[in-house]
Amino acid sequence: MLIGVALACTTSGITANIAARVVEPNRRTLAFGLVSAAGSVGTMVTAPIAAYLLNTDGWRAAVWAFVILAFAMLPAAWIGSRADKLPNSLPTDRDLTLMGALEEARRHSGYVVMAIAFFVCGLQLVFLTTHLPTYLAQCGMDASYSAIALMLIGGFNILSSWLFGWLGDRYPKRLLLGGIYLLRSLTLALFFMFPPTPLSVVLFGAAMGTLWLGVIPLVNGLVVQIFGLRFLSTLTGIAFLSHQAGSFLGAWGGGYLFDLMGSYDLAWKIGVLVGLAAGTLQLLMNDRPTDRVLAAQALAT
Repeated sequence: MLIGVALACTTSGITANIAARVVEPNRRTLAFGLVSAAGSVGTMVTAPIAAYLLNTDGWRAAVWAFVILAFAMLPAAWIGSRADKLPNSLPTDRDLTLMGALEEARRHSGYVVMAIAFFVCGLQLVFLTTHLPTYLAQCGMDASYSAIALMLIGGFNILSSWLFGWLGDRYPKRLLLGGIYLLRSLTLALFFMFPPTPLSVVLFGAAMGTLWLGVIPLVNGLVVQIFGLRFLSTLTGIAFLSHQAGSFLGAWGGGYLFDLMGSYDLAWKIGVLVGLAAGTLQLLMNDRPTDRVLAAQALAT
């Protein structure tokens, strides 16, 4: 599951760049959500295949199977790369340089807030995928419930990726993104405040799956809304770098606090507090397009 989260987020900027150029502007966020949902389906399908190969034929067979699968993806990647030749982009994007795009991003307060909130997103998600099995075992629950929770997270994430992609084309993306962070933090608080039960684990997995990677189409959509298409992959990649830094802190910090205190009490409380702060800031972020994008949109109309 942890690898699936990392791979889904890592490729989101590249696949979003392709999706953004082959659909109408008013359906872009939905397209981002469908791509993200497809990635989640792939994670669910390949995970049991990998487990079967590891148990029956060993790790070498599993590695070779995924090497073959990677080569099978190359034709699709080559076809997708031709999307760069489509004229579905802002006219002024052609004159924008990489350094110019980075300077725009640095000076846009909303993008900075979004990247910081994405840091907290990574912290929460990887804290859960890394430490939830240990927490449930510490509470005396059977190990199978950890697998059930992670399976539910993966399954409901498919639906949420589509749902928030669809909603992102109809409602302000910053409000949806902030709402996800706030609801996710409240869900964490409710789960960890009480001793886990089979029912609470199932409900928690379903709720967290609904609030999991639905952030990806919204983040991609906000980047396009603010900066246009030219350096979409670059700017989402920088935001994802922040996400990965948070992921490291969530995994390592949760373990460090557990070793220090013998419980996850302080770790989950910190995760909830920073999540509430990030969600509030995300709600208030500046999502106004840059002057360059506004000027191009005015010319187009």
